[in-house]
Amino acid sequence: MSLGLTNFKIVRGMLSGELLDFLGYYAYDRANSPDAKPDDQVPNTPALYDDPAMAVLLHSRLYDMKQLTGVDLIPTYAYLRVYKNGDILHRHTDREACEYSVSITLKREYDDEIWPLCLETDKTYKVELESGDGLIYKGIESPHWRDKFEGSRLAQVFLHYVRRQ
Repeated sequence: MSLGLTNFKIVRGMLSGELLDFLGYYAYDRANSPDAKPDDQVPNTPALYDDPAMAVLLHSRLYDMKQLTGVDLIPTYAYLRVYKNGDILHRHTDREACEYSVSITLKREYDDEIWPLCLETDKTYKVELESGDGLIYKGIESPHWRDKFEGSRLAQVFLHYVRRQ
């Protein structure tokens, strides 16, 4: 299976059950730790590069990513961010280490509306991800962004891979 003509694939329920619950609450907890540092993309919002649990998730999803993309991949890194009300993720493309990426919603507040992830490939798509859903895309080719977040909190993990040479 390849990503197809649109160069992305939505995977409903990529994570579920107790694992999803654990990772969601874990992400919220880690966002309050001294290790969480804001980055230039979303200032004043906690993020963690290669957090240990997310790095394990990165490696544990490798087989699925190979099957879903139809590409022989190797993992590069995981990135965790917990967005807050008012956050904006500006339109961007990713660095070379993000050739194939999956963005997975780990946890969102139940009363919050879904916050679409916008992706530009052959046209612009607004992808709505429930908790546990993943969006696989080519991060270095497809500009992506999120408009202003009107909710309260949203935990998102980004797992990045490159094609094996």
